[in-house]
Amino acid sequence: MNLPPRDYTEQELIIADCLDEFGLRYEMQVYFHPYVVDFFVPEILMVIEADGVYGHLSKRDKKRDGDLLSHDDIEYIIHIKEKTLENIKEKLWLELTKLSLQSPQSE
Repeated sequence: MNLPPRDYTEQELIIADCLDEFGLRYEMQVYFHPYVVDFFVPEILMVIEADGVYGHLSKRDKKRDGDLLSHDDIEYIIHIKEKTLENIKEKLWLELTKLSLQSPQSE
């Protein structure tokens, strides 16, 4: 699906910079019927959502997350509410560390 070009939020740009720094390949604005996710990290089957200034409604997010997790290509979803580089980087690092501890390779 071709999406129209869009301006990225400051939060999305910071997340992209952090993912670059961590050496992770990612795609932005990826379509998973019927949703578009902010970031998709295919190597670890992870979606990252930048929740923005107003955040998201938790009931709607839970349904959306459940629908997204039903896709074979998605195993993890992270919601980033943080706004500053330092806080976003810390949140991503903590989430990635949790994943590495859960992976079968760490056993």
